[in-house]
Amino acid sequence: MPIVNLYVGPKRSGPPWWRSCLVALVILIGGAYAIILLFAANGIYIAQNVPLPENLQPTATPLPTPTESATSHLQKADAFFADGNLENAVAEYQAVVAKEPLNDVAYARSAKPLILLRRVDEAVQMARRAVQINDQRPENLAALAEALDWNGDYADALDYALRATEIDPKSATGYAMAAEVYADLNRQDKALAAAQKAVQLDDNNADAHRNLGYVYEARGNYRAATPEYQRALQLAPKFAYLYISLARNYRIVNRAPDAIATLQQAIKIAPKDPQGYDELGWTYALTGDNARAIAQLKKAIEVDVKYEVPYGHLGHVYFVQQNWQDAVVNLEKAVQFGGTRLEYYYKLGIAYVNLNECVKGKQWVDKATQVNAVDAAVQGAVTWYQQHCEPAQPTRKK
Repeated sequence: MPIVNLYVGPKRSGPPWWRSCLVALVILIGGAYAIILLFAANGIYIAQNVPLPENLQPTATPLPTPTESATSHLQKADAFFADGNLENAVAEYQAVVAKEPLNDVAYARSAKPLILLRRVDEAVQMARRAVQINDQRPENLAALAEALDWNGDYADALDYALRATEIDPKSATGYAMAAEVYADLNRQDKALAAAQKAVQLDDNNADAHRNLGYVYEARGNYRAATPEYQRALQLAPKFAYLYISLARNYRIVNRAPDAIATLQQAIKIAPKDPQGYDELGWTYALTGDNARAIAQLKKAIEVDVKYEVPYGHLGHVYFVQQNWQDAVVNLEKAVQFGGTRLEYYYKLGIAYVNLNECVKGKQWVDKATQVNAVDAAVQGAVTWYQQHCEPAQPTRKK
């Protein structure tokens, strides 16, 4: 008779063999999945299509942004400048010097677009910095000469231009800048010789042809100036100031339609330059088309409210129309924004007299007299004031 263990009880039979296999398989699959998640969380993937919970997605490491080189900025600046995109050219030149503060080339090249944007003070500063860094590079000296010339510092400008030609006797730009300064100093023979030398050295230099045209214009030889401006435009077709110079010569030799067409081209190239609108308005004024003149001159003022020239021209148009009030307003604006032309003063004097404001009229007539007492128009203003504002002297009885 078998012995029965009363405390343990009868021995139970084990689970079926397949159940153990199933449990082991589940454990194996779960462990494998956990390992896959662990690898994936660290950026290691066993298979590309294994789904990963969002909270375990690895943080992407951003790729470094390549830094643009100073050379790249300089190339872009030169391209912008050649295309007449002056503001972008200046911005790129500034990017160069921000990366390379001793890059004298970028300082020097930024001067020209700054001049054409009428930011002459900045142009002088940039060109002067170029010379401070390297005073043996003729391009730097020529850039400073041009900036100083446009700033009215003719003596210093001439010194730097001549130094450029001394360092490099074949510097066409140096001779071109010297020619421009000589012309502004009214030293016409030296101006012509320097300008012709510049063209002789480099017939493909736009500044050389432009300044030879400028010298001819200063000498009153407008017909000789015209082909030089045309040649400059062939070499640099995206510069509005060259169109304006050519149009000015067309206007002087009574080719008004050509002047108007050329100025319209200048405006198309540089719609943000007020000088194109001003010159077009002045051309219309000289042809007697006052309505178009006023429209274009107002457009020039709209583009740059501190540009004095269109105020002066607009004041003249109103003066001719005997619209004394509007003439006064615009002529005073011209003076306010730096205008010093003699005609502003005597026209203001006459306009105020015609408005019966003799006190103000006398102030402007006196100002004109202080500048040039022998000028015929000034003497006419004095006479006009005397006739309308000074009391008639009683006739003495004999």
